[in-house]
Amino acid sequence: MILKRLSAYIQKQQHVDEATVLKQFHLKQNGLAPMIEILIRSGHVQKTVSSRGDRLTAQVFYSWQENQVIPMTTLL
Repeated sequence: MILKRLSAYIQKQQHVDEATVLKQFHLKQNGLAPMIEILIRSGHVQKTVSSRGDRLTAQVFYSWQENQVIPMTTLL
């Protein structure tokens, strides 16, 4: 049930950062990770990690793909 809600939320937002998803669903990162992996394997959710240099922590974004794509994580 939460997978459907999570998928629908990402689809509605089209592009959302991980901090917003965690806050919206009242989750911790280790609780979100397995669910996101399932959605990435479905081919509709893509994960992007932006390193932002040496001093800042990486930002993680999730985006919705209408057409199924090869499951991947993009590193910037």
